[in-house]
Order: sequence, then C-alpha cells, then structure tokens
Amino acid sequence: MNLSEKDNVISMRNINRRTLVLGAVQISVLGALGWRIHDLQIRQAEKFRLLADENRINTRLLPPKRGVITDRNGRLLAENIQNYRVVMVREEIGDIEEALARLRQLISLDVADIERVLGEVQRHSAFVPVTIKDQLTWEEVSRVAANAPVLSGIWAEAGASRYYPLGPETAHVVGYVGPVSDYDLSRIDDQDPLLQIPKFQIGKTGIEAKLEKIMRGRAGTRQIEVNAQGRVMRELERREGQAGADIQLSLDLGLQSFTQARLGQESAAVVVMDVNSGDLLAVASSPSFDPNKFIRGISIPDWRSLNEDRA
Repeated sequence: MNLSEKDNVISMRNINRRTLVLGAVQISVLGALGWRIHDLQIRQAEKFRLLADENRINTRLLPPKRGVITDRNGRLLAENIQNYRVVMVREEIGDIEEALARLRQLISLDVADIERVLGEVQRHSAFVPVTIKDQLTWEEVSRVAANAPVLSGIWAEAGASRYYPLGPETAHVVGYVGPVSDYDLSRIDDQDPLLQIPKFQIGKTGIEAKLEKIMRGRAGTRQIEVNAQGRVMRELERREGQAGADIQLSLDLGLQSFTQARLGQESAAVVVMDVNSGDLLAVASSPSFDPNKFIRGISIPDWRSLNEDRA
C-alpha cells in the first residue's frame, strides 16, 4: 500500500519525535550515571578510602609498663617481673587434645587447666591466641622451645607480672592489683580504653588503688593489617606507650619489717611517724596477708581462710 506524500511526512515526524524522546531519556540516564560515578570516585573518594582502610587496618592497644613502688631509701615494695607463659592458636593445631597431651609431657598441666583451655578455644576465633599456662619456670620454657617442631601452634612467650617482694609486711599499705571487673567499671568514672583490655590489671587496694591513674601510664598502639576474616597478616606500625610513674613512699623498710614482726599474730595496728616532718615511717597491721595471691586470682581455700579468720 502506497502512502501519500503527506502521510510520509507525518510518519517521519512521529519517528523523529520518538527518536528525540528516546535519545533524551538515554542522555539523562547516562548523565545520572556519570554524575554518580563522579560523586563516588572524586567527591566521596576519601570517605570510602577511610572505610576500606578501617576494614583492612586495625589499631590495637599496647599496655604500658606499670610504675614501681619503693620505700624512702629506694628499696622495692612493688615491681614488675618477667612472666613466661605458653600460648596456642587453634587454627594451627590439628587435634587439640593430642597437642595438649604432648605438651603435658613437658610441663605440668592438671585437668582443670585442660578443661579451661578447651572451653576458651571454643569461645574465641580460631586465630586468637589462648593462654594455656603462665608463671612457667625457665626450665619449662626451655623444654617447650626445644620441642617446638612437634608443637605446631603452641609456643612460649614472655610478659610482665606484678610482684610484691615483702609480701605480708607491706600488704595493707601497698595493696595489690587485679583484673578489671564489671564492678570496677561500674564504680569508677574512667574512660581510659586500657580498662577494656581483657585481663588488664588495676590497683584494688592501698597505694596501688589510690595512685592508680599515675602508675598506670598511657597505652601504646600497634597497627596491624588483617584479611577479610580478621586474621593478622603483618604489623605496619608500633608506638610504645608511656610507662607509669614510679612512686617513692616515706616508709622505712627496715622499720616497717621490724614493726610487723613485733606485732606477730596479734590483732593490732601500729603507725610510726616522724614528728618533725610528719612522714609515715611504718604502717603495720596484723594479721596480714600475701598480696601476691590476688594478682592472678586467689584460690577458694586461701580466700576462705582469710575471710573466715576471726583474729
């Protein structure tokens, strides 16, 4: 069927109009895509780069060295000693129970230790180190290191632990440290991120508690690169923290020891003061206790004997 010239003109006009509309729509879509790409790649590039870095790079806190406590003559009342421990990573071990059985031939591990470790490895990610036992002797550390080829995923490392060389003689004055508890977090107004570190220790009683903030120091930081599963790939940067301040007391250790010894097991307390300067030379109380037992958690029998002591 042949169309007239007029019909041809009308048909061409319709086609051209549709083409223009379709072209306009396409240009609008391409323009919107182009603007979005520009917005993502240029205007918001810094934002997404930071988000990607946060997923790839983690910053972890490094606990600082706690300040020591000395008497008026510089003799140590509270110090930090090297603490050897053995740790394991589950993902590097095949049969955990078999690995612990091999380790048990090298160091002393009781049933409670093994049950605790098996419980902890199930609660944590496979790549998170779990402490099997601490306070190892040098002989035990040497045996673990010498048998490293057959202890894949288990190794010994060094840390620091609080120690009170005078024990009961200065317990009531110096006090002791212990792990941060929920109760501690509820009663103190302190936003220090160090308090969120698992098993981080703070002063519980005595000078350790009274001067906690200045003896604690400031945390360092460690930047590490992790993969999509959160496993550490490498260390990028390390900044050591600021050690806590050392504290020198007015106590005279010789006089303190003499005073505590004279009290014996009597239920009494003694304060010796220099009347000229006001310095406290000895502050003794009896009966006393060994603060070293509280650092890693006191045993039930020891706690019961202290709590039920009527002296």
